[in-house]
Amino acid sequence: MKRMRIIGLCLLAVLAIAAVTSATASAELPEYAVCGKATKAEGAWKGHYTSSLCTEASKVETGGEYEIAKGFGKKATFTAKGGESVVASSEVPEEMECKTTTATGEFTGSKGVKDVILTSTGCEEEEAKCTTAGRLTGHIVSNPLKGEFGYIAGKGTKAPTVGLLLEQESTTYAAEFDCGELPIRTKGPVIAEVTGNVNTISAESTYTFRETGGVQQFGSFEGGLPDETWRWEFDGTKGWEPEGGNTFGLQLTALAKSEVMELKA
Repeated sequence: MKRMRIIGLCLLAVLAIAAVTSATASAELPEYAVCGKATKAEGAWKGHYTSSLCTEASKVETGGEYEIAKGFGKKATFTAKGGESVVASSEVPEEMECKTTTATGEFTGSKGVKDVILTSTGCEEEEAKCTTAGRLTGHIVSNPLKGEFGYIAGKGTKAPTVGLLLEQESTTYAAEFDCGELPIRTKGPVIAEVTGNVNTISAESTYTFRETGGVQQFGSFEGGLPDETWRWEFDGTKGWEPEGGNTFGLQLTALAKSEVMELKA
């Protein structure tokens, strides 16, 4: 009986360690950090940077007025603007093209975004205007999206590839619109590669979505669940089809502007 108790206590210890490990993993990189005022003690600053941009050139051993800390400063919102975007499907030869795409959203915590709205204008498919209900003709506006930063490749290396995964926040579908008289709706995750502020502090970053033959380049984060991607379905004469939706790829590059931050990876 005593031996069984010891085994039981060992098992509980293993489970406790696993729980701590899991919690630590959920808080690991990549995550955002912002340059801000350092703490001050006994009349001396305790930071490691003399510049409010926390540049490498302003780095000091101690006594700096500024420091990098995870999370965000006073401004947690961001805007992004891109040029032409292309939406393609592996099952349909026609492509939908939009002349411009903009985005707004808000950072949350140090690893995610919320309330992201994508607005595309000048959207057409074979001369049919594609429009979200209640919007100007040719304007497609997404439902609110949420996102999380993660590793696409190279986790643990000096030059990792970092991405942002976006998916519908609280609605069933990410976007709903009509092309001509054909209702279309989309859902599921889509991943953009993030560059410009990975392991370097900047007020600008670039988000690049890539597709080939209607299939998104990145379907999951490194070591994550099996690949998934945005899918679309249409409401023809037989109701919404096909069952489960067709694969759906997005080609878009957008420049985002925000507070001066660093995506530590």
